[in-house]
Amino acid sequence: MPQSFVRFASLVACAAIAAGASVPTKLLAQDRPRGEWDVTLGAGAAVRPTYEGSDHYIVSPVPFVNVIWRDTIALGVDGLSAYWRYQNLRIGGGLSYGTGRQQSSGIFQQGDGRLAGMGDIPAAFALKAFADYKLGPVVLNAGLTKFTANGNDGVLVNFGIGLPYKLTETTTVRASVSADWADQNYMQTYFGVTPTQAVNSGFAQFNAGAGIKDVNFGVGLTQQLGPHWALVANARLLRLTGDAENSPIVFSKTQALFMSAITYHF
Repeated sequence: MPQSFVRFASLVACAAIAAGASVPTKLLAQDRPRGEWDVTLGAGAAVRPTYEGSDHYIVSPVPFVNVIWRDTIALGVDGLSAYWRYQNLRIGGGLSYGTGRQQSSGIFQQGDGRLAGMGDIPAAFALKAFADYKLGPVVLNAGLTKFTANGNDGVLVNFGIGLPYKLTETTTVRASVSADWADQNYMQTYFGVTPTQAVNSGFAQFNAGAGIKDVNFGVGLTQQLGPHWALVANARLLRLTGDAENSPIVFSKTQALFMSAITYHF
């Protein structure tokens, strides 16, 4: 896979990670009148850990993309999807992307040298299915993501709740609480240490099993700056749980993520 594509997809994934449970992006589209096209583009920056469980942080420039066609097909920071809507229910599926993990760091490599000997986790395309339901002011959401690469083929299940609140005519805040369940393949890939990895890296051998990987709380802000321009900011505080928090490669059980972008709506 070309390195230029991997780097671009990594930037997009950074935006998705920093946005947390992507409730703010979806609600932006739902709040507007639905035409044939709804396009929002922008650029910003993300602050995130070098990997899940790291206590080191990096800053990355990120693109912001949200394109919706006929309220049926969407392209955003969380991938390409098609969905069907009935009243307050929306259900769909699509294609996403996971950047994996690198054991080396540098100007063009956003890894962490402390993982030397653990080997790289390959980038992977992923199949996803999702549903959300608007219950009064609250949005209930759930999603399943299946990665498809050799060496990165785990399953993630996310479920959460979001609550938007309009402070003024131009300012909207959104709070969300969610949790991620991961199967054994995902947990062992990202948090386990095989006998070979233990010898090469110096970390203790560790077998990670399926379970709740993390719980997190997110806050989003959308500030309209005019008819087309807006400032979007999302922050998320994540707490690793279960075998994820007990992994020897985890240096911090609590992770903070932040993304901010200036966007233009066509």
